[in-house]
Amino acid sequence: MVFPWKMLVGPALLIGMKAVKFDYDKPQNLLIIRVVYALTQIVLFAALGYIAYRISKYGDAKHSVKVKVPSATGPAVETEMTHKDYDMSELKKLLKNFGLGAAMTVAIHAYMAVVPALILQMVTQPITLIDHALFLIYILKKDPSKNPKLQRPFVDDSPAAKLEAFKEKAQQERARLEALSAQEQPAALESDVALESDGTPGDVSVSDTQSSLSKVERRSRRAEVGQEEG
Repeated sequence: MVFPWKMLVGPALLIGMKAVKFDYDKPQNLLIIRVVYALTQIVLFAALGYIAYRISKYGDAKHSVKVKVPSATGPAVETEMTHKDYDMSELKKLLKNFGLGAAMTVAIHAYMAVVPALILQMVTQPITLIDHALFLIYILKKDPSKNPKLQRPFVDDSPAAKLEAFKEKAQQERARLEALSAQEQPAALESDVALESDGTPGDVSVSDTQSSLSKVERRSRRAEVGQEEG
């Protein structure tokens, strides 16, 4: 749910640091970046923990919402969840995304010495959290009834969600085409049967063709025999 202009903050910061000729290789600068990154991650996961505490204490267990849960064996299955359970499931997704992102960034920095990856994540992850509906509801205490963005189920603009929506739409289109094809086949069979009952010639079979050819051959042979006798 990050707006496009917010996604440009990280690259803009890197460009600005390059413009002022910030040297990543200096041990002092590298230490500052690592400390700031570590502090950012501590604050970030502490905020997620506080949101989990507020969901468990103040989550709405009276109202429910219908959501689609991905299935490992087929398309997503629609199920009903309370607002409290739904918010906790969304928090787990956010925690998983942040955890995997941090692990990959640290691995890239440790094994490939890529410093800009730390700087980008110091900016993008806090922006993602601040813009998330759970942060707005449980930290800033916004009213979901007054903001469509905060109404459950939350709008997911992530690439994975868009890909899942595209797959679901493709499956629905395939099912629609199969249903149309199934309806057209009986109609075509009924049409063929009606043509045959009316005596209208339909498709010529191989046996009928061979029979016609044999009759023509017999007639031509009789004509040749008659000419020879004459």
